[in-house]
Amino acid sequence: MALIRKAAEIPLLRTCDILVIGGGPAGIGAAVSAAREGLDVVLLEKRAFLGGNITACYVENCNYFLHNTPFKSEGIYAEIEQRCYTEYGNDNARVYNQKAFSSEYLKLFLDRFMQESGVKILFHAFVNEVLMDEFHIEAVIIQTKKGPMAIQAKQYIDTTGDADVAFAAGVGFDQGRQQDGLCQPGTVSLRLSGADTTALLQDGRDGLSEIGRAFKIAYRTGKTGLACKRQDLPFGRLTYGGLISYVNYSCAYGLDPTDVQDLSKGELECRTYVYDIYRYLKKTHEELKNIEIASIAPEIGFRDSRRIHGVYTLTIEDMESNRHFDDVIAVFPRFYDMLAPDANMDGDGSVQGKGYHGHIYEPVVGDRTFEIPYRSLIPKNVDNLLVAGRCLSSDHVAESGVRAISLCMMTGQGAGVGAALAIKESCAPQKVSISNLQHILRAQGLKLPHKEHV
Repeated sequence: MALIRKAAEIPLLRTCDILVIGGGPAGIGAAVSAAREGLDVVLLEKRAFLGGNITACYVENCNYFLHNTPFKSEGIYAEIEQRCYTEYGNDNARVYNQKAFSSEYLKLFLDRFMQESGVKILFHAFVNEVLMDEFHIEAVIIQTKKGPMAIQAKQYIDTTGDADVAFAAGVGFDQGRQQDGLCQPGTVSLRLSGADTTALLQDGRDGLSEIGRAFKIAYRTGKTGLACKRQDLPFGRLTYGGLISYVNYSCAYGLDPTDVQDLSKGELECRTYVYDIYRYLKKTHEELKNIEIASIAPEIGFRDSRRIHGVYTLTIEDMESNRHFDDVIAVFPRFYDMLAPDANMDGDGSVQGKGYHGHIYEPVVGDRTFEIPYRSLIPKNVDNLLVAGRCLSSDHVAESGVRAISLCMMTGQGAGVGAALAIKESCAPQKVSISNLQHILRAQGLKLPHKEHV
């Protein structure tokens, strides 16, 4: 049964040059890069703070895979990483990933950083509807306590992670694995206080890594007695005050990240696993006998959902061969990470399994990289919209590399500069000068190949 909503006038809250929807890493990159080109930029965020999965889901260990590799953070991400570390320090007693964010300090930093960059922020602004004139977005609708309100821009950038704006505008998409549509699991992380930091670090050991390895063995031999199908147990920072900044464990499988009923099911299911893993760790490890649950992530986090149909669809074959694109907007270390959508974690981690034969985990090897083309940010059939982050146009296996948090911010930069040039050059984003685009991105700190070096 369908209900008919009566037509009604919607107040226009404000106008701007560029409207970025979604305040996670991709949205931050997009908004800052566009504002630095002198445009009037508004950033909408459905939560009360910025940072996306870093802050809302405690995923602080963003670039851990660059440790002991020749690669360094780039662009706006590198600027945020360095400034946040310098201004707030990093209370991380573990040698592992010393550049992990402290997500609560990051919230404070991003508030100031975005405003210093000239970006206007609207929190509590959830977008799931757009007004269209054929292939052109006229306005987006935000849901507020005063009812729906419209915001109008010349160019729009969808950095929602779920391609919500592109979906509302009628852009086609794929979701999950090709054969069955399954996405990677959703996770509700937790923080623990009361850990014995001294004991966990005694004699130069990394006790949390040891606990993680012991857990995997115990799980696979059937000794944990836990119901969650997640077999590994990643930990975040360990502070000198005994805080474990995140336990990335409680996973629910078989969910549609865009379905409100599945989201509700996942939240309920994962919070039972939160209590299970807390009790297990408290009982099993002497160093954790005094732990308490300090906080539970405010919402379930997902690793993939919709991927738009773009002008070009990036494939895992492109990435594996390090295919060069004339419209490259980001170069990233070859790294893939996919939790098995069907909970089968028994594979060897090889990308060749494509998510049907266990998980995928391919660490950085040597100086191998892959490129992201600008065309993968351009959706089909909408002439004033760009999409950045994990929901850009790619196949499901390629998305396991595209979804890296710092790369999401880099593709956001590509979208932000692309939208700015579309306004300056009085054309659609698809028609902007690629040489101008790449020149500005290089000036903003991204390392892109020059034609003579290809």
